[in-house]
Amino acid sequence: MKNHNEPAATLPRCRMQFGSDVLAEWSEDARQTHKNAVHAALFSMLDRTLFATHQVIDDPRRPSEFFVAVKENVVLKLRANGFDSFDLLYVGAWEGAPGLEFTRA
Repeated sequence: MKNHNEPAATLPRCRMQFGSDVLAEWSEDARQTHKNAVHAALFSMLDRTLFATHQVIDDPRRPSEFFVAVKENVVLKLRANGFDSFDLLYVGAWEGAPGLEFTRA
C-alpha cells in the first residue's frame, strides 16, 4: 500500500549548460546584493521555481529565450534548451539586454 504522506515524485533538476563565463565577467564589478539576487534567480531556475518567484518577460523574436527581472536594474536573459537545461545569455542592466527592445509595444 502506498504511503500518501510521502512527497510526490519530483522532476530532476535543470542544469546550466552555458553562461558561467558570462556570470563570472559580470560578477567582477557587481555589488554583493546583486550577486546574491542573481544567484538566487539561477538557483530557482535549477529547481524549477523561477516562473513562480520572478517576473519573466518573453523575447517575442526568440521563443526559447526570456528575460528575468532580478533586482533594481539587473536582468538575466536565459534560453531554455529543453526540459533539463538552460543557458545564461546575459546578466546586467536592462539597457544593455539584447533583444529587450522588441518586447515593448
